[in-house]
Amino acid sequence: MFWNKLNDSYWPKYVPERYYLAAETHLDDLVEQKVQPPFWGELVPSEVLDAKVLLEESESEQDDASDESAWSDAGKESPEDNADDEEVSITAESSPRRRKRSSSHVSAPDQPPVKRSRQDVRRDSRSPLAQKRYSQLTADDKTVVETPGDDVTSWQCHGVRFKRSDPSLKEESQTPGFPAYTPKRHDLDLLKARFNPDAFYAFLIAELPWQRMYADRVKELYFHRLSDLSDAETAFMGEMDNFMHENSRAFWTALHWVILLQGDPGSVAAKIYVRRRKAHESVSKRMATLIRRYLKKGVRASLFQEPGVWKFPAKVCCWILEDPLASLTHSLLEQLANLDLEEPARVQWAHCITEETRIAHLPADIRSRLIPAGQRDLISNAL
Repeated sequence: MFWNKLNDSYWPKYVPERYYLAAETHLDDLVEQKVQPPFWGELVPSEVLDAKVLLEESESEQDDASDESAWSDAGKESPEDNADDEEVSITAESSPRRRKRSSSHVSAPDQPPVKRSRQDVRRDSRSPLAQKRYSQLTADDKTVVETPGDDVTSWQCHGVRFKRSDPSLKEESQTPGFPAYTPKRHDLDLLKARFNPDAFYAFLIAELPWQRMYADRVKELYFHRLSDLSDAETAFMGEMDNFMHENSRAFWTALHWVILLQGDPGSVAAKIYVRRRKAHESVSKRMATLIRRYLKKGVRASLFQEPGVWKFPAKVCCWILEDPLASLTHSLLEQLANLDLEEPARVQWAHCITEETRIAHLPADIRSRLIPAGQRDLISNAL
């Protein structure tokens, strides 16, 4: 597990989960002791690996998902993706048995209901703008940010089509409260084309939005009293605050993930691409390790639900930049302000219109413990 070699073998899927949990705990202990496990080497014979590589190369032509789409989990193809890009005509041709049945004299009340085709169902589950190709959109259409209903599976934002993540699939499940949707695979090129790496980098350096997010963080305990915290819980609050401060850029980037083309080595786009990917992998792993370490020390799980304790999303949250061909456009600073206002989870719920909005995504038993405003303890008093 430490050397990321388990995926090279075929037997890990047969191992009960409890053994992996025990191994993770042991690895956490080794990390604390700064002990590195010995290298295992290859778990699969070289001749088997060679055969696997040849097989993957033979299938590579069928895999057209880009590195960026794979990283953001936006590149997974679904039936709706293909339905959006190909308007399949459904013919009226049927089998002889079906034609015979349709020509028989049966009274209308006895006729079975007409079955709707899967294509019709898909089209009905998409918003009107999501049913259009990009070439069919007007300049005004490209300014629209649709708010989908519960029965809508595909909608449009700034000329780009979206789909919901499937909560039943573990690989697509999102951390509660964070945006759980992703751009459609066929529209990723639109996003890459409208990204200006030089302008975006200049904006980041000028504004440093992650520093503002940390400065504006929730600073009160909503569900706990300082006097009730154990020594381990007090230590966790201090270490977590330092972790948030030191890694605020990685938190912000994961919540404002821009789809971009990597570009040539040494280019601004390549530097942005590589830096954020490395930071994302590092911070997500260290965050999980920190949580597990304090759980073992007896820290209550409810403490991790505090709004002042940042969460690292399981899936990156895409920031859809405006289409430069739209009839109305805004600066990057204005776009960011509008995005964070519409989806306060992107700034860890620092700016919410109501207290109910800030804690709406939390479990009911946690919300029931809400301490009234004006009676809450400051987190800084625990640091």
